[in-house]
Amino acid sequence: MKLLLKSVKILIYSLLLVSTCALTVFAHDPTDHGQYKYHWNYNLPGQQGYSTVRKNVNDLTKAEKTALVKAIKTLKTTIPAGSKISIYDQFVAIHLGATRLIHNHKGHSNGSVQELAHENAAFFPWHREYIRRFEQALQAVDPTVSLPYWDWTDAKALDVIFNDDFLGSNGQGVTIKIPNQGNFTGGPVPGAFSAANGWVMNPALNIDPDTGTSLGTSLVRFLRVPPASDYPLPKKDIQRVLSLNNYSLFRPALEGFISVDEQGKVTPGGFLHNYIHGLVGGVQIDASTTPITFKSLGTMANIPSSPYDPVFWLHHANVDRLWAQWQDNGHQGSNFYPADGGQPYGHNLKDLMWPWDGGMSTPKATALGNLVPLLPKFDSNDLVRPIDVLNHRKLGYTYKTSENQKQKS
Repeated sequence: MKLLLKSVKILIYSLLLVSTCALTVFAHDPTDHGQYKYHWNYNLPGQQGYSTVRKNVNDLTKAEKTALVKAIKTLKTTIPAGSKISIYDQFVAIHLGATRLIHNHKGHSNGSVQELAHENAAFFPWHREYIRRFEQALQAVDPTVSLPYWDWTDAKALDVIFNDDFLGSNGQGVTIKIPNQGNFTGGPVPGAFSAANGWVMNPALNIDPDTGTSLGTSLVRFLRVPPASDYPLPKKDIQRVLSLNNYSLFRPALEGFISVDEQGKVTPGGFLHNYIHGLVGGVQIDASTTPITFKSLGTMANIPSSPYDPVFWLHHANVDRLWAQWQDNGHQGSNFYPADGGQPYGHNLKDLMWPWDGGMSTPKATALGNLVPLLPKFDSNDLVRPIDVLNHRKLGYTYKTSENQKQKS
């Protein structure tokens, strides 16, 4: 059974993702909601120089951690004029919508649901634009805030992040027994990100993609529950991915659908980005069935609504950092991204990416209702393509390598 669980470990998270599949940062016009003002336009002059520096989470001061949490919770409690939900929940709705997209425009509409944000070439550019807009929404609350990144190879980061003085601990109150492994605890997260303290998730956005049922209103974690219990991730695994020269290998390897060894052998499974989603959220498996059955235990493992766990933003800042590092290491520009025509629409170099596509696409309704009324209103001129986000510095931010990382490199 132990060997079987180990083999399942390399498959489970790719299966999970395949199966699932303002202050307004969303509009061009200045918006004033009380004390908060925000105006951001992708094409505005003056956006080319960078001013935001994203730091390793281990390097944050106590004051910086406090400011980030305060800004996140402000977005969670600020409801824009004309909206039914908070700014934070709107971001969750966008991520959910991107996993169930239908193209409405001529030449690309067949009524089928398409995954835009994952599983194909636009995984990197879509999330780069997405988390940058979230960061700018945070900065509308507090201009000193930036998104830190979680270096998955750093053992210390786990204790820094999942601490009561920052993003909260592991969940509590639920014990699960895993054969030949032992008992493991998780459940609703206590503290600042508990439902009792205002971190209430919208049940219509926190849904099981397989059953269409709601997963409730509480943030749930099952941290380091087998089969996703190994941490930190080996540095050699990261370096091997960064050494790949072909985007068509680099993207699925960093996203975590494959591993590529020193001889170039490709092994399917659940690695790196995908694995970390499971490390935080947890997945329960039943190896006695054929095929093996599984379900996500916590919020981060339920991919469509995973941004409801604030660690999502640190996790994806690291994904973006590694893509930026790969680009800086001789893979800059459009020559290192798939050209037009070879990918599903929305993933090619010059395709428009929803929701920044001028209304060309619409998310499919869920079993719990239509997503469209929950989404922010996007300006018809708010248009973003993968080619527009290949240079992160032109988007206004850079990454700072910590002294600890420099010493280890």
